[in-house]
Formats: sequence, structure tokens, C-alpha cells
Amino acid sequence: MRKKRDHLLLLLTLGLLAACSSVPQPEARYDPAALRFSGEQAFATETEFVSNFPYRHSGMIPNRLAADWLFTQFKALGLSCAMQEWSVINYSVPVGLSNVVCTLPGTSPKQILIVAHHDQAPTTVQGADNDGSGIAILLQLAEIFASEGTPPYTLTFVATDAEEYGMLGTYHYVQTHPNTKDILVGMSLDNLGREYYDAMSIELIGQYRNYGPIWAPLAAQAAAEVGGLWKVHLRAPLDQMLDQAGPISFMDQGPMIAAGIPAVGFTGHVPAEFGDLHYQLWHDPDDTMEHQSAETLGQAGLVVEAFVRQLLSMDEFPREFGPYLYFEASDQILNGLPLWAIFMAFVALFFVASFYSLRVAWKERMAGWRASLPHLLSLWLPLLASIVLTYGFVAVGIMDQYDTYPATSKDPLIYNPRWEAVLLFLAGLALFLWLGRWLAARYSMSLRGAPKARRGNLPASSPTLPQRKSLAFLVIGLGAVYVLIISPFSLLFLAPSFFWLLIAGRKGAGGKALDLVFFLLGGLVFYGLFYFFGFVIYDYNFAFAWFMLMMFSIQMTSFWTAAAITAVVGAGLSLVVEPAKTKYP
Repeated sequence: MRKKRDHLLLLLTLGLLAACSSVPQPEARYDPAALRFSGEQAFATETEFVSNFPYRHSGMIPNRLAADWLFTQFKALGLSCAMQEWSVINYSVPVGLSNVVCTLPGTSPKQILIVAHHDQAPTTVQGADNDGSGIAILLQLAEIFASEGTPPYTLTFVATDAEEYGMLGTYHYVQTHPNTKDILVGMSLDNLGREYYDAMSIELIGQYRNYGPIWAPLAAQAAAEVGGLWKVHLRAPLDQMLDQAGPISFMDQGPMIAAGIPAVGFTGHVPAEFGDLHYQLWHDPDDTMEHQSAETLGQAGLVVEAFVRQLLSMDEFPREFGPYLYFEASDQILNGLPLWAIFMAFVALFFVASFYSLRVAWKERMAGWRASLPHLLSLWLPLLASIVLTYGFVAVGIMDQYDTYPATSKDPLIYNPRWEAVLLFLAGLALFLWLGRWLAARYSMSLRGAPKARRGNLPASSPTLPQRKSLAFLVIGLGAVYVLIISPFSLLFLAPSFFWLLIAGRKGAGGKALDLVFFLLGGLVFYGLFYFFGFVIYDYNFAFAWFMLMMFSIQMTSFWTAAAITAVVGAGLSLVVEPAKTKYP
């Protein structure tokens, strides 16, 4: 038996390797001697910017003054500039926003887009690293390339607003662009000046969808290497998987990638020993020039300059996106049909589980599903109704309205739930569950006295566990199809639900406890994410539950995604919650 298992694992491993293909490694085609970026100049620019414009969070006067100053600086370099102005609703009030868009026309109208954000989190004062560092690099890059005459491609420099509230400035720029296919590649610059950064990291997450193409970070890596610059770290395969499983970007490349623009996000690499300090300074009043370094800014700026020069030397710009897994050690990539075959095989497992949970003729299976449906609906629809209830909370002002993201990290609103909203949500959930169960029981009672012709092939008693399990995995399978379409790596969240196959309707306190354990194990990935994001990464602790409630209330998680999530949870609950006892005559 063990030999068979080892042979199977070997075959699977060989199959995965065979499914991978090699990735052509780009050649650096620019002249490293042309690099001109100065860390000392960037440090002086950043110091001037963050000292003159503190408290520049979106909608505040310093924010608009910062945008006006940037407009003047870019214009003085000879660029053609425009101010984009619009408004959104954040914290339930209108907030005016401003993008500074400046272009250096090239021989070709095709664009290379470089973005940094001039706003800051409301919990900071100077916002030096986030993102005074990116603004300083953006300005100097504009100065360098403006002094060199007409580039091969048009360079567009955008200082965006409201990055902290969901990359709203970049999203607005992309959405109002006349033809995004003219944007050959984009990049965002964020958190690039801390004294302890030792390399460059790359972000490729799209905002809710897509994952940046691998050729772009490889080109950045090659450009840095030939220039003897900082190493450009690519995401490890596990990180790539998790990034694509939860495609929520936190940098300005997100809206670009979501719109089908090849893009990367540049940010400083944090050595492990500085992880705690880095989080402490993030979105904190201590994010000041005291922790910035001219040497760090110089290294980061040179890497970005090298990447831009590499792009200016290129003739072709592929528009290939995820899903994929890139293995840097072997220069292999798993993508295309082999990867989609794995996804589809995984989805098929839920339908196989549905059929094997109830091995009867089709007619009897359909009758079992029909008998189990009221029970499942009595659990799913109340969960979904409670999510819809939060939309009403926003409408009447019990919860805040936001354009895209709820507040910002470390915002006191995240750590201090509005308890009236929490209590009303729990009361609504309890009421909906009671109503759902009552309606299911009434439906069962109505069938009890119904003629057999109306009952059709319904079983003579309440649905059995195999019937409920078969329907539950059918529903999970349908949910998996939805996930496959919108974000295939998010199927990772559904993997633990196979534990629900072990729920056996055991009797006695011990047996019921064991079934409950298997039900809880079905949410293993969710609990893991709750722990890492709530307790480890963002230090929200149980306030993370309030953050997620806000995500649902502003439809950061769409209604259809909420419907899929609650359907899966309802399917699991239908296996541990007993249906109303019914026996027909």
C-alpha cells in the first residue's frame, strides 16, 4: 500500500514538472553607464515635500496644497501637466481628490506609466516612507528623463490621491484613460526609503482580479543585475498562490493590473529582523524622515531608473497575466492549460463527492436533493440576508460608507466597533435563522398532509444525512465553479470543506462533538487567515471580525461573492444542524 502511495506521489510530481514550461530570461539592453539617479537629491526632495505638507490625507487642505506644489514642480521640468479632480464618499462624507498627471511625449504615443501617491494615512504626520519616498523618486525620474530629449515611448508620471482608500487615484486615472491598450507597462513606487531596506520587492496583485505578468519583474531583475544594483526579489511560489487566492492589492499597481495593464509594484525589502519595527512605523506618526536614508533612496531609485531604461529599449510588451506559478530556481512556469486542468479537476472533486455521498439512481438522487433543499435554504438564506442587512446599516448611517476600502490600517475605527451595528447584525442573524427554520418546518408540515401526487418522489421522512451531504457538496461544487471563473486560486479556501465528508451523524455527546470538530475543520483556511491577518500581520485581534463586517457592508466583497460564501457555509451547517422531523403518511 505504501509503495502504491509513493508511486502515485512520484507520478504526480513528475506530472507537475512535465506541465511546467521554461520562461525566456530577458536580456538587459540599456547602458548601465547612463544611470544618473541621486539618493542625496531624492532625500532633499522628500524632506522638503513631507516637511512642507504634513497631514496630507485625502480631502484635507495640505493634501490639495501638496498636489498643487507637485503640479508646479513637474511643469518647471518642461512636462505637460493636468490636474484630475473628482470626489468620492469616505467616512460617509464627500471627499475631494486630485491627481497630478504629467507627460513627457515620446517618439511613440504608447505610454510607460509611473505612479506614486501623494496622500497619506490619517494616522500619520509626515508620511515619509509612505509615500514621500515614492514621490521623491517620481520627481527625480521626471527630471532625469526630461533632460535627455525625446524618449522612444511617452513617459507618464502620475502623483495619485487616495491610495490609502483603495488606490482610488490610480483607479480613476485608468478608468478615465481613453485607451488603456496604449499603456505598455505601469509601475507603482511606495515605501522605498527606510534605512533598513536591503533590496527591492515586487508586488503583482491586481485589485480584485488578475495577477501581473512574470516578464515584467524578470525584466526589472535583469536590469538591476546588469547594473550591479540592489537585488530584485520575486515572490516565492507559495506567496504567488496566496496573492492570487486573495487578490486584494494594497499598492497602486492593483488597478492597472485589474484593467489588463502589465504592471509591477516596487517596494523596499524588509530584512526579517526589522519586521516588527517596520510594522510599528507603518501608518504611524513615527513614519518620519528620521528613518529615511539617502543611500536607500538612491538604491531604490537606481533600480526603478534601470527598469524604465530597460523598458525604453524594448520592442515587444506581452500582455500575459495570471493565473500562474513561477519557480525562480528552475526558471519554470506552471500556467495555461495544465494549470487550468488542475483547477478543473479540483472543482470536479466536489461533484464526485456529491455523487458518492448518495449512490442511488438519478431519480432518487433528485428526490433526495429536493427533500434536502428547504433545510439548506433555511440556513443559507438567513446568512445572506444578514449580509444584505449591513447594506441597510450603511444606507441609514449606522455603519460608514466608503468608496472602496473601509478606513485604513491602524485607523481607530477598525479597533473600535460600532456596537449598535454589531448587536443589530447578530439580532438580525438570529431572527433570520429562526424565520428560516420556521418556514422550513412549515413547508415540511404542509407536505405531511399533502397527497402523494404532490409529494412526488420525496422520501417518506426527513432528509437523511447522505441526501443532505450530496446536496451540500453539489452546492459547494457550484460555488467552486463561480470561484473558478472569478479567481481560480481562491479555490484554496474551499479545500478544507472536504473534512465535511467525515461528518457521519454520530450519536451521543462524544459523537456529536466529533462531527462538530469536522465541521470546524472545514473552515481551516478561513481561521488561518483570521489568525494571520487579525493577530499577526495587522494586529487587529478580534477587531478583524469588525473589519470584515465593514468589508461586506460597503460591498468590497460583492453580493455574488457573499452569496457564494454564505452558500458554502450554509451547506456545511446543513450537515450538523438536524432538519425538522417529518414523516409523511
